[in-house]
Order: sequence, then structure tokens, then C-alpha cells
Amino acid sequence: MKRAKTENRGIWLRVLAGFLVFVIAFGIVVGSRTNIAVFPERELNKATRLAAVQLLAESGYANASRFGRMARYTRSVLAGKYAPEDFELASQIAFAQGDYKTALDLTAQAVELFRGQRDKEAALSLQIGYLNVMESDFEEALRWLDRGITLSEDPDARLVRAQVLVNLGRADQAIKDVEVYLRTAENAEAGVADLTNVYEAAGDYATAARLYTSLIDRTGSTEYCLNRAYCYASLGEIDAAASDRDAYAAGGGSEVATADVMLGIGWMRQGEYARAGERFIQALDEGYSDAPSLYYYVVLCAYITGDSERACRYGDQLIDRINGGFEFGNASVNLENATGRLNVTLARTDLSSLCLMTGASHIRMGDFDQAVDKLTKCLEQNEDVVYANYLRGSCLLAAEKYEEAVRDFTVAIDAGEEVEKSRYGRGVCRMQLGDAEGAMEDFDWVLLNGEDPEIFEEAAKMMDMLMNPETEKEH
Repeated sequence: MKRAKTENRGIWLRVLAGFLVFVIAFGIVVGSRTNIAVFPERELNKATRLAAVQLLAESGYANASRFGRMARYTRSVLAGKYAPEDFELASQIAFAQGDYKTALDLTAQAVELFRGQRDKEAALSLQIGYLNVMESDFEEALRWLDRGITLSEDPDARLVRAQVLVNLGRADQAIKDVEVYLRTAENAEAGVADLTNVYEAAGDYATAARLYTSLIDRTGSTEYCLNRAYCYASLGEIDAAASDRDAYAAGGGSEVATADVMLGIGWMRQGEYARAGERFIQALDEGYSDAPSLYYYVVLCAYITGDSERACRYGDQLIDRINGGFEFGNASVNLENATGRLNVTLARTDLSSLCLMTGASHIRMGDFDQAVDKLTKCLEQNEDVVYANYLRGSCLLAAEKYEEAVRDFTVAIDAGEEVEKSRYGRGVCRMQLGDAEGAMEDFDWVLLNGEDPEIFEEAAKMMDMLMNPETEKEH
């Protein structure tokens, strides 16, 4: 007797639909630099020099080391009533020592004492903004930067505020600050490396790519090729991105695997799943740092292209890792290079769909026990994935576990999932269980409502056997 066919058109369409959602939701999100254009090394050196020069003139501290003088002076300021300049100097000392919280407190006291002196108040407000950046308090940083820029225009402050706005997810507003910076800064080229990620975050990859080209031409650094490859991949110019990837690799870049992931993402967005899968495998071979998260996309590409062996291998490995405690969530790409930190976040991966694809691939490979195991895990994660009930029912039918198969086929039928195939499969199971009336009901439905000629033919044969028992004996 023929077992129910397990055609995969339905699951392919579901995975494709799911991937279209992924493409829509998918965004290559660019995080900004943690040092957000404040240039801390330069500021620290400047603060240290300023504090040292001023304190050297204080005879009371002549026999102490430079940082000893700084510490003593800071304590004296905190203990007594001093002029605004004293608080400003003490905040510079704290900044030079990396104590940003103390620097913030002291600068806040200084700015109140300088109220009414527009330029000084502006400079101190900007300083508080920068210090809040160092503390990663971007909302507070924005408040003080707004105040400082309102009091006195400062191109560098505009660039810092642009980076803060990117961190707050307001890239469109950040672009306006970048445009002002480019118009007003005396040496705007010096800030190019700091403003490209603003264009990336705003989705203006063409401008970002042009700026990276300028950096590459000016510096000769192949490090920027990785960033430009990211922009080209986002623009769908995968061949250009691949050329940059190769230039980056030839220059000794340490994140070649990440570049291959970017190319894989680009190919996926264009529906080139076979090429995407090969890039992902290449990234894994190159030691990609977050291999488990990338497995999901290897499985997806392998499933869609019909490479069932690969889908089973990587799907089984990832499911085993999850069972072992691996936290399965967002697959992401992270790297740091010449322009700071780049964060590429892929779509949220889903354990139920992973198990569904892996289980369906095991069916293709004829391994029904493994298929039942993975499809059961799928339903444990999400009982609404009733297509898994239809697939599992087909496996259980093949294994002659008819009562269990009837339950799965019934769930699929009640949910309107693969009704024709499930009706036929349930009819076969009922027939084997001796429920002739139930089997005839299912086969009759297929004969009246079915659209698949092959299933129609099989249902007709089964109905004939039920109505003419002697025919079944002859068979």
C-alpha cells in the first residue's frame, strides 16, 4: 500500500514567506563608536598638561608628584569655597585620571558659577555633554550638547552630537548635524572617519561608500575596504563588495570571515541562496566567532536549495547545542576596525522553524525517526506550527504508528493545513486500524474535494478496497 506522499511545496512556501518577512525586517544596524568623536586620548593629554602647568605654579604642592598634586588639589577644592576656575581645573584633573563621574560633578558646579558668561558656559556645557558620552548616558549628553551648541556654534560639537543621535536611533536628525559640520569645520576631512557611520545608520549607503572611497584614496588603508564592502552589500552591489572583501583579505584584515557573512547576507537578500550558503560555510571554515548563530542561515539556505544532507547536519548540530545550553536568539556580526565598531544584526532566528526545516530535511533523507524527533521539538516550541503535525503524521504513517498518526492528521485537518493530504493519510491509518466507516469518510472527502490527481487515484483505490473486500484480498 502506498504511504502518504510528503511533498515539500507547502513548507518551502512557508519558509520563503518567513524569509520575506526577514528581508523586510532585516536591517544592517550600524552602532557608533564608543569614543564618539570626543577623542579621549587627546583630551586626556590636554587635561593632564593643563592641570600640571597650573599646579606647578602652586608653591604649596611643589614637593609632590604631579598626580599627587592633582589629588590634593581636587580634595581641597571639594572641601572649600573656590572660584569657578578652581572647579574647572579640578574637573580637568579628574578627567585626566579617568574619573569621569567626579569630573561631571565638578563641571556642573563650575557651569553654574559661570552663568551669564556665554562662551564659558557654552564650553562647560559641551564638556558635560562629552563626559556623559564617556559615561554612555546619551540622553543626558544630548541635553547638554544641545545647550552648548545653542550658546555657541561649534562644528566639532555638531559631529559629537551626530554620533549621540545615532546611538539614540535618530540617524535622520544626525545627518543634519553632519551637513553643518561639513560646511563649517575648517578641516572637515579629518572627521570623515567619524561621520561615515552616521550615513550608514541613516541607510544612505551610497554616500557612506563614497566617503570610504575618499578615505581609502587618501590613506591607502585596506581596513576601510571592509566598511565599504558592507555598504556595497547593503546596496546589492555584491560583486563590488566581493572585490573589497578580497582587497581587505590581501591587506591582512583580521575579520575576513565577517566579510564573508556580509556577502552571504547580500546574496540572501537577492534570493541567491546557494551562493549565500557557500559564503556562510566559508565564514565558518575561516573561524567565524559566532558559529552557532550562523548555522541557522546555513540550514535555511540548504533547505531552500534542496541540500538536505547539509540542512540535517547543521540543523542537528545547532539543536544539540541549544539542548546543551546555547542561548539561541539573534544571530549577529560584530567587528571593530579603523572606523570603530560595526554591528550587523540578522533577523531573530526561531527555534521552531529551525526544527521544522531540519525535520523536513530528514524526511527527504528518508530518516523518519530523526524527522519525528525534530518535528516534535518544533511543536514543543510552537504548537501553532500545525504543518509540523501533517509532516509528523506522514512519518508516523510510514512507521505504521497509525493511532499517533491519526491524531496528527486530525490536528492538521482541523486547522485547515494540507487538508487533502491529511485526509488521505488519516483515511489510510483508519483503514489499517479497522475503522472502515472513518476511512470511507476521509477517502470520500478526497474524491469530492481533492485537486491532486495522484491522491485522487490512490483514494479511489482505497475506497474500492473498502467497498469490495474481495478486491483487497486479491491484492
